[in-house]
Amino acid sequence: MINEKIEIEVYRRKISVEVEGLTPLEIHSLADELTEKMEKVAKESEIVDSSKLAILTALHVMAETSRLKAQYEAQRNAQERALDQMILQLENALQASLASNKS
Repeated sequence: MINEKIEIEVYRRKISVEVEGLTPLEIHSLADELTEKMEKVAKESEIVDSSKLAILTALHVMAETSRLKAQYEAQRNAQERALDQMILQLENALQASLASNKS
């Protein structure tokens, strides 16, 4: 995928960006999501300074990312434990089968 600069609008500000690994459509979609998030944060916090609003929005996004990462890790650990349990059960069943075939 070739990286090209594209112009997006975030919170009524136009900027040119280049994001590796994303299509222009995906970048525009993210810009729209960011605008929605900034508008929500602005409404909840009543901050009018766009720089402060951008920082607060970034903190909200990072907090959400952190929560999602923790959820992912918890699910992955649960899946690993379940897989380990299945492997143990299969090994026990195989050993039992082999032992009964020897007799």
